[in-house]
Amino acid sequence: MNAGPTARTPYLRLQADYIGRVGVEVGIFVAVDHLRRKSLLTPEEEELYFDIDDWFREHLPAPPFYADGNSIGAVTWFKRATAGAMLARLEPLRDLLTVYGVRCDLVRASDPGTLVYEDEYQVGVIPRVRKPATPLPPGVVLGPTTSGSKRHLARRPD
Repeated sequence: MNAGPTARTPYLRLQADYIGRVGVEVGIFVAVDHLRRKSLLTPEEEELYFDIDDWFREHLPAPPFYADGNSIGAVTWFKRATAGAMLARLEPLRDLLTVYGVRCDLVRASDPGTLVYEDEYQVGVIPRVRKPATPLPPGVVLGPTTSGSKRHLARRPD
């Protein structure tokens, strides 16, 4: 039996085209959160982001490294075998990034780093290579990954 490229790349990640504080391209949630922190999202877009983020928080186990803001600098990747429905749920966030001119790529890897966490849907890895953070647009602040819903951070009408 011939093992094609799919068999060799069991992990998938949606990531933006810029480097974040942990030295790798930021994931889709962080990239959209950067737009939110800069107050670029409309209230409807922000609500969409919170809804999708909350859905994932409810349906995916939380890797323990997020409990302290991810001080080890781990990165999560979906397992290909369970990624289909998850990636479909992320399409609206990918569309948001496109609207704001942020490229978001689906990256495949067979060995994304040193495994520090695994569950049914995802792995957490320590990347083998770290790069300097990319300068961000004015007003965007990199910060630790927050655990729990970000809904309490929503802009409130004046």
